[in-house]
Amino acid sequence: MKARGRREDELAVSEVIGVVMLLAMVVSMMGGVFLILTPYVNDFQDNSAWASANGISERLDGRFEVVGGASEGVGLKTTIATPSSSISPLLNAEEWIVAADLTATEAVTVTYLNESAFSIIAENESAVAASIWTPDGQERITFEASNEEITINHSLDVLNLYIIDIEDDQGVVLHRQAKIVLSGIMIKTSVQSGEHDIALVNDCRYDRFSNEPWTIGQRPDVAIDELFDGTMRASFSLMDVRVDGAMPSGSRIIMDIESKGPLTIFSGDAWNFRFQYFSTLDDTLTPQMNEDWLMDYTLNRASGTLDLHRGVSPWLRASGADGMTIDGERMIDLEIEFQRIEVSK
Repeated sequence: MKARGRREDELAVSEVIGVVMLLAMVVSMMGGVFLILTPYVNDFQDNSAWASANGISERLDGRFEVVGGASEGVGLKTTIATPSSSISPLLNAEEWIVAADLTATEAVTVTYLNESAFSIIAENESAVAASIWTPDGQERITFEASNEEITINHSLDVLNLYIIDIEDDQGVVLHRQAKIVLSGIMIKTSVQSGEHDIALVNDCRYDRFSNEPWTIGQRPDVAIDELFDGTMRASFSLMDVRVDGAMPSGSRIIMDIESKGPLTIFSGDAWNFRFQYFSTLDDTLTPQMNEDWLMDYTLNRASGTLDLHRGVSPWLRASGADGMTIDGERMIDLEIEFQRIEVSK
């Protein structure tokens, strides 16, 4: 009996070993669960961060739109939670050049030569003066009428914003050209693959993930339609958002958004309208935008129905590299407003 009991004890498993084996099995199962769930948890965190950044961009865009059209000095204070994102200024992200003749009797071309000079060509030789306006001052330069190119010099800062009017001897504005450089806001959010960027410029939205090119999420506020009498109407709204001082930071920021007063660049009849768009945010955005504007023109050209096309078309080269026009040389109803916004703590 003692021998049989001794043999049974030798075949039994120790309680300590059993508990260790059980714990090892539990740990292995938990490790497997974590290994399987980790990608889903990371994706959930990325989706939450992206949703938060998307909400921030929509709130800021809505507030900019409200303030942009208001009178100078009107604004609002807003509080935005930024648990996983940061907001920073985006300087000089876009450049727009818009120009048009304001009478049917003259066709004028103004060319920017350098920081202190423009060239002017008036086909019917009626231009005798140029008035240049900038936020810091203005100048008026007179010259002799000519059928050749005229060069005028000035002492103004025309780097980011200018409006130049070409006048005849009666003071009638024959032609207007404006250059407008636009800034905006950048929203950066950390995700597992790197960083997600949202750029808010000119009431538009551009998105980019790490190692991917910028994409256009929301396009410029450009409306083109046909009036009851057959005249084409074009409405542009250009918005500049500048940050005064340091941008607020932290997980919950408070900012003041104030209108610096809208400027009307064009309002009324215009001939030979042309505009150019340049993006400094990324080299791929300019051709993307040009291609989108010229989509209808390209389809009509491919189908041989260009004579039926009314809307945006190339000013010179078909690529749009020289700019775009609307309805060619015919008169259009043109409205262009420049909205200026200042953001501060």
